[in-house]
Amino acid sequence: MKILNDIKLPLLILTASGAAAVCLLPFFPVDETRYLAVAWEMKLNHSIVPLLNGSPYSHKPPFLFLLINLDWLIFGVNEKTLRFIPVLFSALNIFMTRKIALALWKDEKIAGYATTILASTLIYLVWSILIMFDIVLTFFVLVGIYGLLSAASGNVKTALCLVPLSIGGGLLTKGPVVFAYILPISILYFTWKPENGLKTSRWYLMMLGSVFIGAAIALLWAIPAAMRGGEAYRQSILWGQTVGRLVSSFAHRHPVWWYIPMLSGLLFPWILVKPTWRGFSMIQHNKSYRFLAVWMLATIIIFSLISGKQIHYLIPMLPAASLLIAKNIAGFGAKISENAKLHYPVAIFYTMLGGLILGAPFIKTSGNLGDIPFGVAVMPAAAFLCLGGMLFFAKPLSLDTLMKTLAVSSLAVLIVAIGFVGSTKFGNRYDLSHLARMLNEKQKEGYHLVHYGEYHGQYQFLGRLTQPLIVLKNKASVDAYLNSHQHVLLIARDKHKKIINKNNIIYQQRYRGGKVIVMEFSDKIQLSG
Repeated sequence: MKILNDIKLPLLILTASGAAAVCLLPFFPVDETRYLAVAWEMKLNHSIVPLLNGSPYSHKPPFLFLLINLDWLIFGVNEKTLRFIPVLFSALNIFMTRKIALALWKDEKIAGYATTILASTLIYLVWSILIMFDIVLTFFVLVGIYGLLSAASGNVKTALCLVPLSIGGGLLTKGPVVFAYILPISILYFTWKPENGLKTSRWYLMMLGSVFIGAAIALLWAIPAAMRGGEAYRQSILWGQTVGRLVSSFAHRHPVWWYIPMLSGLLFPWILVKPTWRGFSMIQHNKSYRFLAVWMLATIIIFSLISGKQIHYLIPMLPAASLLIAKNIAGFGAKISENAKLHYPVAIFYTMLGGLILGAPFIKTSGNLGDIPFGVAVMPAAAFLCLGGMLFFAKPLSLDTLMKTLAVSSLAVLIVAIGFVGSTKFGNRYDLSHLARMLNEKQKEGYHLVHYGEYHGQYQFLGRLTQPLIVLKNKASVDAYLNSHQHVLLIARDKHKKIINKNNIIYQQRYRGGKVIVMEFSDKIQLSG
């Protein structure tokens, strides 16, 4: 098919990234392991209500968890195929970005550049291999964006199918946050309305209907789930996910400008390419530029006002940035002399990064990156130095070749990073699979599994645990439990020194910035100290 041929490089980049992640990466606590735990408990309990450690989990809607269960239904319960769920949706995002580009400009070259840029933007590539919500949410946002463009051109029937699907799917994926990406573009229609576009009155009527239909789609799950999840769960998903969470989000725990310095990393490596910055003067005169500007700026402004800031909240904005950059690059001069050095800033960055990694073992640091041996740093450092050197000597004869060269270099960077994490002690700090399997064996032997402190389901799926852990949050409750139960396995962190009994330690491993420790108590006992 022509479409697959046009996007074969982006698809190759995504597939190679997913394969590398499957082979080398653990599932990262606490987010990935938590979401897998929720999906696992939904499967065990045949529940439409998300569950975590035996209790309703109201922080996220069910769509990602249902996708994981669908994967297990098709391939059986396994870990190897799961990372291809976000990869699949990332590929769908490539397809939708191409359609949006063609709707805006009807230019195959721009569409090809946009898909290549999106697939090789490093932060997007990283999130495409993680069990998270943002790539899936981006798909529904793009469906809605394409629906809005269809409506603006007069195709209201298509819009009335796609926009409600976008809103309903977004609500079921990550909740009301989907409105932050869709509604500003809709409300500001008058700023980018095409010539001979849909009348403003019909536009807002169409949008109002789409919101109601989209909400109704989400309620098909929310109402039965609320009835089954209990009063607290019902209050949370019908109120806390909307007004309650919105009100508490304007406390500004991070400053308003927090996202601004993050944008350079968000758009790497394309932010270092000179043509990226050309063409912005067209925003005032070009409706397509203005449409993308509204999409990007509204997203940044809204999430800057919300205190709970994370870099991945801006992932659904990246297709807009990719489209804008693609338009700028496509309009750049096509002479060989103008293209010859456009990739030099990226080459310089990779070379400097290689040098910094090589020098890292001689810098005293603490935390997860501390104590990296020189022998471990040599391999990734050499890889980045070689990559930078190869880019310096590359002679792209056209913009097409330049685009492909930089895109493949992003894939190389990600694979080097995956290899470093997956084959070093740094990655081992996040791999809880061995401990989780041990907990499974102890649970089958009849031990009570007790976790001290906050528990995020780190061991539920990795250990295929069939019963919740007992979670205790203070020393008195631990003492009381150990004094009244036999055959207890107590899981704690090394920072919880007051409850650690060295004589009973049967297992410990490095975990994130410290250690996780397991103690076995066969008889009733009270901790001392």
